[in-house]
Amino acid sequence: MRYVNKDFSRAEAAFGLFWLALGALLSVLLEVVYLGTWITLPGGKAIAFPYPILIALLFNAVLSKTARLWTDRIAIAALPLWVWILGFCGLTFTTALSGDILVGPNPRSLLLLLAGLAGGAWPLLKPQVAQ
Repeated sequence: MRYVNKDFSRAEAAFGLFWLALGALLSVLLEVVYLGTWITLPGGKAIAFPYPILIALLFNAVLSKTARLWTDRIAIAALPLWVWILGFCGLTFTTALSGDILVGPNPRSLLLLLAGLAGGAWPLLKPQVAQ
């Protein structure tokens, strides 16, 4: 039998969700920065190794599942996912400010966005088992 602790104040829940949102923001920044990772094989040939796509899927799932522990309201539990999406859009469209393209127009960027969305949405859409 699973025990879920509901003995926390609103301020503790808000602070917990704040830290999850901050984690989502740092996560998307690191995922975008390392999306263009290449590894060199022993023969000298380099191949793309976009491991941040898998990390976005798994880490956003962890953030959303943890947010569900702090609140029963899905709209509030989606806060880390919304922050991740806004961070991704911000990194995509800030080229006018710096001139640097952080999120390139390539399939890896699209896969990162889809993986982040799927990972964050899955725990929110999955029905909770009440015990």
